This record gives sequence, structure tokens and C-alpha cells, in this order.
Amino acid sequence: MATFRGATSPLVDRERIADQIFKDLRNDIVLGTIPRGTKLPSEKELAQRYGVSGPTVREAVRGLSLLGFADVRHGSGAYVVADPDLLVAMSLSAVIQLGRLGVADVLGVWGALNEHVAALATEAATREDHERLRVTLAALDGVTTTEAARQAVLAVHSAMAAAAHNPLLAALCGFLAELQTELGYELCDTFTQWRSIFTKLKPIRMQLVEAVIARDRAKAVASAQQFHTKAVALITALPKAKEIRLNDPKLRQLLSTMLMRVG
Repeated sequence: MATFRGATSPLVDRERIADQIFKDLRNDIVLGTIPRGTKLPSEKELAQRYGVSGPTVREAVRGLSLLGFADVRHGSGAYVVADPDLLVAMSLSAVIQLGRLGVADVLGVWGALNEHVAALATEAATREDHERLRVTLAALDGVTTTEAARQAVLAVHSAMAAAAHNPLLAALCGFLAELQTELGYELCDTFTQWRSIFTKLKPIRMQLVEAVIARDRAKAVASAQQFHTKAVALITALPKAKEIRLNDPKLRQLLSTMLMRVG
């Protein structure tokens, strides 16, 4: 049974008790003391442990819920969820919006990470990873709708990030891949435009996958760079993208709208 830091914590400043309960529980979740899927102590138990009222405890648990650490199920209690992908998405969304970053800034970081992922994947990918790359790549040819194309593209990016076997990279790339895909989704008016983009990218994508499977680091990195450059060029050449500049406030608003869905 998990032990909870709150049981042995020193006396807490009563004026900020809700914040302290939040921090104690959050730290225990992050450190794994309270594993994912575990039910948090009851409101009554936490209130007794900290010597506070029920509303104070509810305020702390509500904070955990809002930040994606816990899921409050009425009539059952609060459970640890702590999805790393969701936490990364929320954090990056805040950084992008607070820093007033444009699409060009975000896609530039995405390109650099792709090269690193390709390099790691040539060394760390397993046979299962190779097979997943082949399967997701082949699935792109069978899509018939814009949404199916969007999901298929994300599956390829996910397979490549997973092949690097670095959880932090996988979380970062997962968010940025979805953001770039959402950008294409917003700027494409028809499925024909979507198909045109990933058809033009197919040879480079295949080259990248083949390089990873062959464990050719130099070729994989070069292919990742080439793929990113061409993908950005194709997306920014779309009619809708031509109407506004990369750093235009309208495009920043588009980025903000996408972040509301992605993050």
C-alpha cells in the first residue's frame, strides 16, 4: 500500500494549507509514491491528516484535477491519472501562448527534435518498432477522408517517436506532431489538398523509415531534415497560408485556437 508524504509532513502554514496539500499530493504523484490509477485518500482522511476543513481539501484536489494529475469521480473519489502527454501539452501550450510564439518558431523546434528522434531510432529501435513503422507507413495509402489522413499521419509520427525509446522526446514530439498536423488540417480546404501533401512527402517519408530500419544514422538525420523542410514548405504554400504571414496576428490566433484543442 502506498505511503503518503502528508502523513509525516511538518506543520503547514495554515494560510496556505490548500497549496501545501496540493504540492504534497502532486509531488507524491510525480515521484510515484502514489501510482497512476491509485485512489487518493478520502476528503475526510486528508482533512484529519492536515487538521483542516473539507472545503480546503476539495480546493487542493480541484487543483490537481485542473492540471491533469487527478480525475474526480463523483460518488467514488479522486484517482491519479497523471498522463505525461497531457501534462507536456498543457505546459508547452502555456509557454507558446505566453511567449507569443509564431508558427515558424514552433515548427523550427519540431524540426530539430525530429532529427534527434531519427538519430536515436537508428540505434534504439527494435524489430517491433520497425514493423510498426512499416505498418503505419503503409496505412497512409489507404485513407479516404481528411480525418483518416490526419490520424494516419499522427500514427506514423508516433511510431517514429516511440522507436527512439525516450519518453520525454515521445511526449514533446507527440504534442508538436499534433500541432503541425492541426495546422495542415486548418489550412486545407479539401481532402484533395491533404492527399496532395502527403503524396508529395511519401518518398522522403519512406526514405526516412528505411534509413531507420537500416540503422543508417547519417541518412536518417538527413532524411528527417529534408522531410521537415518540405513539409513546412508544402503547408505554408497552401492558399489559406498565403493570405497571412507566418508572424501575422491572425496566424497567432489560429495557433491559439489549435492549442485549445491540442493542449
